[in-house]
Amino acid sequence: MSGFLDQVTDAPCVTAAELLSGRQLVVLAPHPDDETLGCGALLYDAAAAGTECHIICITDGSRSHPGSKLWSAARLANARRQELFSACAFLAPLAQVTWLGYPDCEAPDDDDAVEQLSDLIPNQALVLASWDGDPHIDHQQVARLARNLAKQRHDLALAFYPIWGRFTDQTVPARQIDATDAARAAKAQALACHRTQMTGVIHDDPQGFVMTRAHQTHFLTHPEIIIAL
Repeated sequence: MSGFLDQVTDAPCVTAAELLSGRQLVVLAPHPDDETLGCGALLYDAAAAGTECHIICITDGSRSHPGSKLWSAARLANARRQELFSACAFLAPLAQVTWLGYPDCEAPDDDDAVEQLSDLIPNQALVLASWDGDPHIDHQQVARLARNLAKQRHDLALAFYPIWGRFTDQTVPARQIDATDAARAAKAQALACHRTQMTGVIHDDPQGFVMTRAHQTHFLTHPEIIIAL
């Protein structure tokens, strides 16, 4: 456990409907798989209840295996794009899925990116972004991008979901998502779609990223967390 997870144990639980309060849902994912890890079950329950959902993936995730000779950055980006759409088909089959394709580790937060993003987001939506407490540059940049967007779009509600920040000792107000059994099952199916990150399919880069089985189990069994504002 971590200090973050210890304090979240007593955090209040809310359903997708309670969190959304009638708003549309927009998820900003720094990389393909963050949408599933951070709020896959929430996406499922929201979509199943008829909520319009939009998943926007900011970067192409192409730097997870920089030492691979068989998997160029272009090949990996293409594979991860396909994985994203496959995963979202399990989570929210009718959702809009947008691939912005910025280079991995180069997520933007400037005015041009804010304008591009704003054009994609409907009025009165709830925007869920990665948390700036996550120790990854893209997660932090996407959080800043979302905050800059919210400064210009006062109609939007904004909240954050932690990925790697779960395993730190930071403490912040948070809520746990009370997901249905069907949502948890769909999340497991969606996570399995992200084969380049969850399995050893890229076998010629032993230093490349593969999520440990323990971490995969954590994200599939521990409640999803929303950082309260």
